[in-house]
Amino acid sequence: MNNRRIWFRLGGVLAAAAVCTGGAAVVSDRAQEAKNVQRAFLGAMETQMQIGCYPSETGSPADLTERERTELQTAYTSRVEQYYTEENPCRKRYIALNEDFLTAYDSDVEYSFDSVRLYADRMTAVVQAQTVVWDKRISGNPEQGFSVELPVDRDTITATMKKENGVWKLDSIDSQISLSAAVSADDEVCRERYPTFETARQAADSIDDQAYIKEARFA
Repeated sequence: MNNRRIWFRLGGVLAAAAVCTGGAAVVSDRAQEAKNVQRAFLGAMETQMQIGCYPSETGSPADLTERERTELQTAYTSRVEQYYTEENPCRKRYIALNEDFLTAYDSDVEYSFDSVRLYADRMTAVVQAQTVVWDKRISGNPEQGFSVELPVDRDTITATMKKENGVWKLDSIDSQISLSAAVSADDEVCRERYPTFETARQAADSIDDQAYIKEARFA
């Protein structure tokens, strides 16, 4: 579960809200700016998904040294600051959540962009996107045992991006999440209760990722 694969399908249409007819150079410049917005949006989405993703053998940051926890938190804080504006309330919340999150993730994501609209001042943009997230997730605790979950989330997103010190960042987001039932890639694995995180991870690793992703895509 350490090798995390992210699948990007950038199949959408890039469109500018203000039409410019000043020549090929202007069109090319706006297209590049739209790509910059896309990259910043993807970075913000990835940052959100990485909350609490500690490289721990037990699934808990408790077995990490204080130095390791500090380095992980510092790196995550820097990432949040890179992709979220100072006015975005998620900025502080994600940093705080990252300190407490104890559930392990190994997610695959598919992004389909409908459009990126640049405002005339090129300081604000609106991204409309569709996302499908299929997780291989372990949850639980040593007292009650651990379980393997395979949820599928579908999300319709409208995000406002703003330039802050010359860098595109996520300022606000509106989404409509549709949570699909867990796919049946391996019902037996998901029904089982595991005594340790290690045994749950072994069970999760036994699930064929490609078969799971294929089924989740059309679930």
